[in-house]
Amino acid sequence: MNCDIIRDLIPGYIDGVLSEAGSSAVREHLEDCGECRYFFADIKEDMELQHEKQQKENDAGERAALDGFKKIRRRTRCLKTAAAFGGILLAVLVMGVFFKVYVAGRPLEQSAVMTSSLEYDDQTDSLTINGYITYAGNRISRVIWKENPGDDSRIDLFVYAAETLPFGKEEEEFSVTIPDMKGKVVYIVGSDYDQVQIYDWQNDHIELMFELKEEIYERVDPGWSAETVWLSPVRGLHMVDGMEGILYSASLLVGDDAWYWNLGYTTVTHGEMEDVGFDIWISLEEPHQIRLYDYGAGTYREVP
Repeated sequence: MNCDIIRDLIPGYIDGVLSEAGSSAVREHLEDCGECRYFFADIKEDMELQHEKQQKENDAGERAALDGFKKIRRRTRCLKTAAAFGGILLAVLVMGVFFKVYVAGRPLEQSAVMTSSLEYDDQTDSLTINGYITYAGNRISRVIWKENPGDDSRIDLFVYAAETLPFGKEEEEFSVTIPDMKGKVVYIVGSDYDQVQIYDWQNDHIELMFELKEEIYERVDPGWSAETVWLSPVRGLHMVDGMEGILYSASLLVGDDAWYWNLGYTTVTHGEMEDVGFDIWISLEEPHQIRLYDYGAGTYREVP
């Protein structure tokens, strides 16, 4: 068999695809032909290199496919996690909105809150407030009160309303009892700019306040009277020597055209008024003690 035929068969021989007869013929020829042996060695080396190259390409393809699969799996996990987190977040938001709208509610503006009665108990110094709301489709969710942070003689009342659930009952009335209300005032508050005063202990005890003023007029200065001196009570109770009392600022009405009169929580004045230079404190308990607070000295002195 000539060299050309053998060289055509060598690739098949190297790959092991020849028949036994063909393989024997190639082996016998290679034993006798040196040139074909060189050709065989070159072809075998080329084929091995080609095989290695192909194997590397196959391995690289497999790694690329595996990496792509891993990326897909990571992205799928991320999407599943994001979807789960988004679902949880959406559920929390929905529950938050539901809780705020239908359970906790919001503070009503003071114009939507009405009081039907205010009952002060002189034995316990507590105040019971009964009222209702005028807000259709809403129910009272809670009523809270707290001391005003800037005024310890003031109590702020907040009435919260929530939307009524379908077939739910509209709770439109409320009742709240606030302890330790002696000398204090109450405001219904909707916001910092929406509030109204509904109770003043001093106005609720107008007879006592009148008696205290009359005793001040009689004992501080014989020439004083309601026509010549305007006494303005300072809100809240004031402790002096361990006793509860009311503190008044006093102004002299000067001139024939000077006058004043009270309208609810407002005092209207006209003409010249002069400060007397001191405040007047009088105890609530009898016998009433009177002290004059000197601005300059910063001390109280007793009035006989």
